[in-house]
Amino acid sequence: MTDTFEPPDLDAALACLEHAVEQVQAASLDGLSPADELALVSRLEVLRRRLDHGTDAVAGHLDRSAAFSLDGHKTAKGALKAIGRLPGSEAHGRVQTSRALPRLPLVEAAYAKGRIPTEHVRAIARTVSNPRVAEWVPDADAIFARHATTLGYDDFVAALRQWEALADADGADQASEQSHERRKASLLESGIDGSFHLDGSFGALQGAAMAEIFERYETAELHADWAAAREVHGDEARIEHLARTPAQRRADALFEIFRRAEASDGASPVPLVNIVVDQDTFDDAVRRAAGVEVPTEPNEDLDGRRCHTLDGTPIRPAEALAAAMVGHVRRVVLDGAGTVIDLGRRQRLFTGSARDAAFLQALLRTPGGLGCLWPGCDGRGRCLQVDHRDPAGRGGPTDTSNSDAYCGFHNRIKERGFRPVRAPDGTWTIHRPDGEGPITPAA
Repeated sequence: MTDTFEPPDLDAALACLEHAVEQVQAASLDGLSPADELALVSRLEVLRRRLDHGTDAVAGHLDRSAAFSLDGHKTAKGALKAIGRLPGSEAHGRVQTSRALPRLPLVEAAYAKGRIPTEHVRAIARTVSNPRVAEWVPDADAIFARHATTLGYDDFVAALRQWEALADADGADQASEQSHERRKASLLESGIDGSFHLDGSFGALQGAAMAEIFERYETAELHADWAAAREVHGDEARIEHLARTPAQRRADALFEIFRRAEASDGASPVPLVNIVVDQDTFDDAVRRAAGVEVPTEPNEDLDGRRCHTLDGTPIRPAEALAAAMVGHVRRVVLDGAGTVIDLGRRQRLFTGSARDAAFLQALLRTPGGLGCLWPGCDGRGRCLQVDHRDPAGRGGPTDTSNSDAYCGFHNRIKERGFRPVRAPDGTWTIHRPDGEGPITPAA
């Protein structure tokens, strides 16, 4: 006699699920230790992903069976919007994911086990929906699964964008040209109260240059607010003591840019945006500009490719080449461990400083741009502080290999016992002051 597989009783399974959810909702968390509470967050996150996988599978079956027509809906998306009272983007994301996963069995298997976050899977589905990358998708399955199980969301999306740019170079360049052609700006006075409204949109290269300049001025306004607050409150100054809101500081920063432009001698400065691009990507851009057909291998080249600003804004290789023609670039030399060991002097095509070298070293950690070393921190860009990974007080050397970027908060608590540790594979973990090991790992 052979065993036969019997499908589960869905009613019984859902009843068990409802009961389990009720127990979790009713459970008291007050008796948990901090470590247990963080571990609970991780376990629940994994379970939520597995349930999302099941929900997406149901959405996919609804899409294929057309059962939505029973209620007069035109599509599965419409039925999900109505039944779940979902925004259109979420309903569309479920259906789009269900259509993409059959082409990505490794991604789907990891998603079903809760190893890949739902948002990562949604991003993959959006990317592979581009019909111009279809031929590369099957071989990208293992690459997507590997990156999605290790990278945070921002870094993973940056890697996906890089893959899509390699797989669809012509489409990416065309989209970049179109966004530049559609650039616009307006500064309009209100006829009601005399206020002005500023609005605009720009291509990637112009926008990246503006964003970098804008960030420096906004940071200067923030420092001015903190200085004023400390004059009144001393070391007890807190964020609520700052005189202006972030929106007000951004407005004043923009006005200061206009004011200084008026006070300048009229000379046009060289571009200030910093673009990080690997040699192969830059060489390919040069060959394409010369009319040479360049073969594409996105699934082989992804790990070593990058073309973005310091804060992770993707830049098309053709735009990086154009910037190099009219601006300055710098020579950056890395050793086998990915450590910046030489930063060339300012010259036609390259520019830099010791602080920039440390920022570049921090940027090389992930594909998502310059960010705080602490997992989950939103601190990004040049407002970060450069400091020792292994504190100087414990013998840490003052060189680029021991430098990294932190937000102000994490730079301070790093001196209170938290310890960054680099694994042989180059990944970083933060160890707690109590010596009990690293902080709670990503689920």
